[in-house]
Amino acid sequence: MMNLRIKSSGEEVKSLQELLTVLHLSPGPIDGEFGDKTEDAVLQFQEQQGLYADGVVGTITWNALKKAAVVQLDEQNQPSVESDRLMSWQRVAADPYQDGYNRFYLREDAAKAYLRVYEKVKQAGGLLTSSGARRALNAEVNPSRSATSFHYTGRALDLFVGSGMKKTKTDPFIISSDGDRLWRVYARAEEGEQMDIEAITYDSRQRGKLVTGRFVDLTSLFKEEGFERIRARRSFFKGGSWLGAEWWHFQYEEGLEKGKSTFGNELLKVYREQTLNLTPVWQYRHYIFGDKWN
Repeated sequence: MMNLRIKSSGEEVKSLQELLTVLHLSPGPIDGEFGDKTEDAVLQFQEQQGLYADGVVGTITWNALKKAAVVQLDEQNQPSVESDRLMSWQRVAADPYQDGYNRFYLREDAAKAYLRVYEKVKQAGGLLTSSGARRALNAEVNPSRSATSFHYTGRALDLFVGSGMKKTKTDPFIISSDGDRLWRVYARAEEGEQMDIEAITYDSRQRGKLVTGRFVDLTSLFKEEGFERIRARRSFFKGGSWLGAEWWHFQYEEGLEKGKSTFGNELLKVYREQTLNLTPVWQYRHYIFGDKWN
């Protein structure tokens, strides 16, 4: 195929836009016209995958798109039940927002904890958005996707990445610095507390902008149910990819023991070893929580 770029048009561009839409990357209308929005979506995908980000779709980017779309669809489908002895995967609701999902899957204990947070946020009049949770065992590993992510174990979720740090007047979430590359996430909610928050955005990563309104402290709600946040990458504060912010990620650490729990044992709670043996992530099964696995 010919390389696709700005001003390209035709059925191949339509196919490209359809794949980008499956990946929730907002290419604009599926009209076969390669415009600015389609280029922005391609650039975002290339950054996510650790590819050379030039906005041009050649063979490497095209193949990566097709593979990512297959994985994405798999991650949003009900996982098969492999054994009665394993924890089940539970589908939970999320609030539709822009290109985010309206549901995702967590392992059963994490799902119950998440639903308690969801109920509190909804009662306050807020939203809980989603960019997904369960990660397929054959998902591509790259700078944006850790080989030992909690997502593989059913213990992590991502709020929709486009629902915060963008437009402080309307975003469902306002994010403020909490020191040491950590964030505090507030959900906009009619029944929340009146607050003044120094909001960090993708365009202003060092200095906050004062935002006033009613919010609930989502970080605290998640922590009460066993979910912890993770640090932003250092590169984010030096002008690196916006994907380094990581404000959207919460992982369920209830029951894990530092220095004892292993990545492999957690995988074995939701998958049979026979299934795991054939996957890239299984080579990291001996990683210990609090050491090489965080």
